[in-house]
Amino acid sequence: MEELQATKAALYLEGSDGVFELAASYGFGRRDGLAPSLPLGHPLMDWTRRNRTGPAYLNAPQEFPALGPLLESALTSRLMTIPLAVAGRMVGLVDARDKSRRAAYGTEDVAVARSIGHALERFVAELGGSPPLAEAPAPPPEPAQATMEVAALSHHRIIEDLTGLVRSLARLPELAAAVLTLTDGRSARALALHAVPLDQQHRDAIAAHQARAFLGSGVKAPAAERWGWDGQASGGSQTRAEEIRTAVLMTGPPVWVALSLVTPAGAAAPDAVFAAAAHGLELARSLRDYRRAARNLARVLLEPGETSFPHLRQHSQATSEVAQRMAAALHLPEDQDELVTVAAYLHDVGMRELDYARVYRLERPGEAEQRIYHRHPVVGARIVEASEFPGDLAGAIRYHHERWDGGGYPQHLAGRTIPLASRIIHLAEVYDVLTSPSSYRRALPREAALDAISAEAGRQFDPELVPALVEAVRP
Repeated sequence: MEELQATKAALYLEGSDGVFELAASYGFGRRDGLAPSLPLGHPLMDWTRRNRTGPAYLNAPQEFPALGPLLESALTSRLMTIPLAVAGRMVGLVDARDKSRRAAYGTEDVAVARSIGHALERFVAELGGSPPLAEAPAPPPEPAQATMEVAALSHHRIIEDLTGLVRSLARLPELAAAVLTLTDGRSARALALHAVPLDQQHRDAIAAHQARAFLGSGVKAPAAERWGWDGQASGGSQTRAEEIRTAVLMTGPPVWVALSLVTPAGAAAPDAVFAAAAHGLELARSLRDYRRAARNLARVLLEPGETSFPHLRQHSQATSEVAQRMAAALHLPEDQDELVTVAAYLHDVGMRELDYARVYRLERPGEAEQRIYHRHPVVGARIVEASEFPGDLAGAIRYHHERWDGGGYPQHLAGRTIPLASRIIHLAEVYDVLTSPSSYRRALPREAALDAISAEAGRQFDPELVPALVEAVRP
């Protein structure tokens, strides 16, 4: 589901009595009201059955009003469903909610969702002994641009980083143009960064050069009508376009990436540019792997071994989701965004070492229970402080119960002496506690919770961060 960039997803499979039962999920918090089963007549079942021929999406509740209450209660406005069928009978569905950075679902997501559905259908067929659907008719071909974007989705962060690096390198004195091209063998997308516009003759020559390079790397480039070109000024000054040099930077499947440099004859710059691009690509890959490993490690830390803390996990997931949305609303750099996301997931990790089962959800804790509870930020910080996570992960956790006015704990920090990540997590956590139906207190509607939080801006909360929370939880 990472390829679909869904922030929440649930898999339902048909049970023995015909009711679709929850088989697996991730990303859903306590307030999301994830249904344990979907009987006939449930709005999600109605929506999926209406669209049972393939993946379907909506980006606003009013597109299917019956789903409005379900989406509203989960602070969700974007939904994609993937029906699963074996031997012509619907046997399950995937419920995917939202996309990273609040993006909308679109036609480019349908092919990704369809491939996910086919993989799950084959798996279900193997479990149940029904014929797999591999022999089903192939879906109609997607438009060139949509197909290209689908192929690149699993590497989108890497390609974004590589594109940014090439933009910087394209300004070098000896470069008349730098052309970065992605292909999956069916279509191609080229970004031409040029000091002077490239005419059709130059484009044809570059495409032919790249086609030969792609073929040498194991993929046949698509026909000319399946290429898309985007041209942008590079900011460079070189106008002599006499020589083309090409290197394939990434080999697939699912996507191949080539870089062509147009220079004066005999220029020395290409060697250094290709080396820098290859190094940047390796760094981007390492960063992707690091992000995945860090988030998986956070899940292990929260529930080590066979111990399960479902309420803690759900609250942590919900807090992390809101905190990450706030980081996006604040346009924090990627390293701070990642620190906030992971620290928010682990903000209550210290509870696992305390009397969690007795203390965590008490509505009216006594003095002894309050002393235990007040220890959890410090215990949590000690658990993670040896992790060497980039940024102050331990500090973000240690101070997430400090207040803007200095009345919090454990050290009575005030104002900007409280780490930014801690201030974000504090807001996100309080919002989840106020709005979660399974909290220790009665859940408030979104607007009532925001009103209560806004009333404490400048006292309990950083007043400059409250607008970011409002933006983060808006449907």
